[in-house]
Amino acid sequence: MVKAIALISVLAMASLSAAGSVWGAYLLRVEGGIVMWPAPAVATTTVITYAMLREPYLVARNARTLSPDNCGSMLPFADIVAGSAEISEDGSKGELRSAFAAWELVADVKFVEVREPGFADIVVGATETPAGRAFANLSLRSGQRAQQFTDKALGGDSGSAPSRAAASPEGRGAAFIEKAFVCLNPKMRWKIGFDGNLVIYDLRHTFMHEIGHAIGLDHPGRSGSIMGFRYDESVREPQPSDIIATQRLYGPPVAN
Repeated sequence: MVKAIALISVLAMASLSAAGSVWGAYLLRVEGGIVMWPAPAVATTTVITYAMLREPYLVARNARTLSPDNCGSMLPFADIVAGSAEISEDGSKGELRSAFAAWELVADVKFVEVREPGFADIVVGATETPAGRAFANLSLRSGQRAQQFTDKALGGDSGSAPSRAAASPEGRGAAFIEKAFVCLNPKMRWKIGFDGNLVIYDLRHTFMHEIGHAIGLDHPGRSGSIMGFRYDESVREPQPSDIIATQRLYGPPVAN
């Protein structure tokens, strides 16, 4: 059984460093370069597909993932709320769709739902090995070396703050993402909405955070943003640091 390592706080280790920009926006970096989804052409919207699993799923053994363990073995999406009787499967799906929509509002990126995980860029389901709360993983396109993430749990001690040394996303080029994986712990209780109880996490906030990692974002700090590494129910929509980081990768949203 694959050991699951919490990745909701993705910080750098060795040659993998966090990239900081103005006002504390952070981007994931591999060997000094950013990671992102490529647009089909210059000045066009980046379209990213996603699928909610309907059956068990294994990440390919030859996938160049940034962590060998996160979301390596996944269960159907419906299992996420198996222990949360007050949330229906349709309700949890609605929260995921709303989480994707929130990122679309702040950058030139479009998320399209597909049925089959084989045709999806981002695969979403429950982790088969429950530990921690939520997880994300990325695989890079062939020829681009993967580096392993350190593991930090949302709501836990993040240790030292990430470095602010790197500033420009163009600095050493981009490593393009081939596929991303998001999985939540089905043994945990989940909720919809904020109620001040920080023991049970809001689904939409958690999905938004993990999607942020899946599109190339790291942490601007402890809290006060969607990508903050500590769950605190202070914000429900992308904040300035989230927006700046996302727009540095994909540009501002384009009016239809």
